[in-house]
Order: sequence, then structure tokens, then C-alpha cells
Amino acid sequence: MKSLYVRLVITFILAVLIGLMGAMILTNRMFEQQMQDWMQQDTNSSAEHITAMLSEADPARWGEMLRRFAEMKSSSISLYGADGQRLSGSLIPPGVTQENIALVIAGGRYEVFVQHDKHELPAWLMGYPMKQGDRTYALFVQPNYLEISNEIRRTIQINLSVVLLIGGLVMAVAARYLVNPLNQLTKATRKLAKGNFDIRLNMKRNDEIGILAQSFNEMTVELQQLEQMRQDFVSNVSHEIQTPLTSIIGFTKALRTGSMPEAERLYYLDIIQSESERLSRLSDNLLKLASLTSEHHPFRKTAYRLDEQIRHIVVVCEPQWSAKQLQLDLELPKTVIEGDTDLLSQVWVNLIGNSIKFTPDGGTIAIRLQAEVNRVIVTIQDTGIGIPAAELSMIFHQFYKADRSRTDKVGGSGLGLAIVKKIVDLHKGDITVTSEEGKGTVCTIVLPSLL
Repeated sequence: MKSLYVRLVITFILAVLIGLMGAMILTNRMFEQQMQDWMQQDTNSSAEHITAMLSEADPARWGEMLRRFAEMKSSSISLYGADGQRLSGSLIPPGVTQENIALVIAGGRYEVFVQHDKHELPAWLMGYPMKQGDRTYALFVQPNYLEISNEIRRTIQINLSVVLLIGGLVMAVAARYLVNPLNQLTKATRKLAKGNFDIRLNMKRNDEIGILAQSFNEMTVELQQLEQMRQDFVSNVSHEIQTPLTSIIGFTKALRTGSMPEAERLYYLDIIQSESERLSRLSDNLLKLASLTSEHHPFRKTAYRLDEQIRHIVVVCEPQWSAKQLQLDLELPKTVIEGDTDLLSQVWVNLIGNSIKFTPDGGTIAIRLQAEVNRVIVTIQDTGIGIPAAELSMIFHQFYKADRSRTDKVGGSGLGLAIVKKIVDLHKGDITVTSEEGKGTVCTIVLPSLL
């Protein structure tokens, strides 16, 4: 009973049995009503024919004729005279009384549907007047349709049993057809659980099972991508940690030599400090990214001046852009926004910092703030080295660095834009990046003015 196949077959058989029982009850009721109407018509017709033939026949032949009629129609037939005495016939129909005989002798007709016990079929008892010369007789006819009725019932029962048998066999085959794809899905799921992300279901169906198989294939693709991202994440974290650690360990061993000049020793200490700070930033970014991804990061929404926040960050970054003699073009009208001040500050620090790092000396950075009815648009455009078009779709991935030969020179862990994307999503906003290699990059951030 744990098998879906067995359950489907048993459920179908039970459903068919219940349907057949209901159909038999309904069919019996309809059959009884139709049988009753047919018996009435048939009995009426038989009685009319018998009276017509008896009225033209010799009374000496009535007994033989009634006996033959009774055998042909399996009926009880009796003929009564005007004095109420039975003249001839096969069997005396039950229910015939002197009152009934008198009614028919007087020229009337007698019809009654007689209900017998449960072992016999109800039947019509009909009395017809028959005249021969100046004499009137009473003919009573009651056919026995029990054999015909039983034969019809047996035929119906056999047909219903054949329907059940054939339906059961068809359902057994159909259930196998339905269950086989589920068995394939079960086997594929077990392989997937063991880490085989290359498994695919090849089911060309347009029904619900086909949709399920397609969803399974899409899930395996996504899981394969997630697994690849996990492996890349571990590899990238290991690389990002190992590189500064290697430098720290190497320069620490160099400092153990006692004959090192003071200037060289200070130079090595500066490198150790720089690499340690790099590890610290990497750790902070990983923790922040994990917190943002968990969707449990504290979100403190306040209303504040966005233009003042961006202008303050530009001032804080002045040593970096001044050292490269960059020209900053600001257009920051007064704009009030509702959001998490600390998180959005991280967004502007990362984006403006990236523009400063990747813009050559003497370049330009333009920051525009546009306030609309229910949203604000921040645009940060630079004349930097740009991003190859093929790599634009990857820039928000963790540890992704476009053209490492260039980005390694300016540092960075590849987590900044991933953090930016998470923060913007948390504010129900949107960020898009367009770039042309060698000409610059444009970052557009759209945020709702009120959350």
C-alpha cells in the first residue's frame, strides 16, 4: 500500500465499484419502471388478442387454446362464465375474486399491478370481457415475466462486470504510465541528493508531470550554479586570505634578520600593516555580506538629506581624488529620502571609491541627483577604464573582478558591488551599470523616496 501505483489501481477499482453500485441502483429503478410500463402494454395486447381469437373459436377448443397461450406467454390464464364459475384455463391468477369477475361480466375492464413476495416479480392482472353470441365471459390474464427480467438483469450485471474488469486492466496500464515518470524523478532526486548536479530528466510531455520534470531540470541547473558559486566563493576567500597572509609571513621572517637597515625594516612593517588592514576589510565585508544575505540585518529607517550625505562622502574622499587631479562635477539639489543612513552611506562610498580608483589621472567624475514624485535617481559617471561588455552581467557577483590584470593594481576584494546590490535591494531599489571599455562607466541607482 506504500506504492503509488498500487494506491492508484486500488483507488480506481474502488471508485469504479462505487460507481457501479450507484449505476446498478439507478439502473434497477429505471428498469423496474420501464418493465412495469412494458408489462402493462404487453399484457393488454395479449389479452386483446386472446379475447378476439376465443370469440371466433369453438367453445370446445377454448381449453386447448388457453393452454397453448399460457405456454407461449408463460402466463396464468382463466376464463369465467356469467355465474362466476371457472370454465377453462391453465392456472388461476392470484387475486381474482367474484367481485372482479362480476365487474368484467358487466362489460368493464379490470387492471391491477399485483405486488408479490420478494421471490416473484410484480405483474399486471387484467380482466377483459369476451362475448360470443349473447353470452359474456370474463377472461383474466397475468403473465409471468420473472425469467425475462432475470435474464435482462444478468445481462446488465455481466456488462457492468466486464466494464469493471476492462477498466481495471486499463487503469493498471495507465497507472504504470503515470507512475514511471515519478519513479524516474525519485531516482534523479536521490542522485541529486548525492551531489550529482549533471542529472537531467528527458521527458517530452505537456502535462503536469512534464512541467514537474522541467521544474526539476531548472532546479538542478540552479543548484549546479549555486554549487559552482560556493566552490568559487571558497576558492576566492582562500585566495584573498592567503595572498596577504603569505606577504605577512614572508616579511615577518625577513624582519628576524638582525642586520636589516632601519628604512628597509620600516618599509616591511608598512607592508605588514597594509596587508593586515586588507585582511580586516575583507573580514568586515564578508560579515556584512553574510548579514545582508541572511535578511536579518538591522534596518533603521530614517528621513534625511541625501544630497548632504553624498556631498559629505565626496569631501571625505578628497585626498584620493585630489591626488589624481580628478575633476568632480556635482549636481546635488536638496533631496530628502527615507532609508538606512549607514547602509546607503556604504553604497556611495563603494561606488564613488570605485570611480576614483579606476579613473586615470586628470579624469572626470560626475555625480547627479534627480528627485521625482516618488523616487530619486543617483547617477555616478566617470571617464575611467570601463568594463568589457561581456563582463557587465558578472560585476555584482561575489569576488568578481573585471580584468584582474588591471584591478589587482588598485586592490579590492571583489565584494564591494555585491554589498551595494544587497543594500539597494534591501531598500526596494534598483541599480544598473553601463560601461564602454576605455571610455568610462555610468552607475544609475533608483531608490523610492519614501519606503
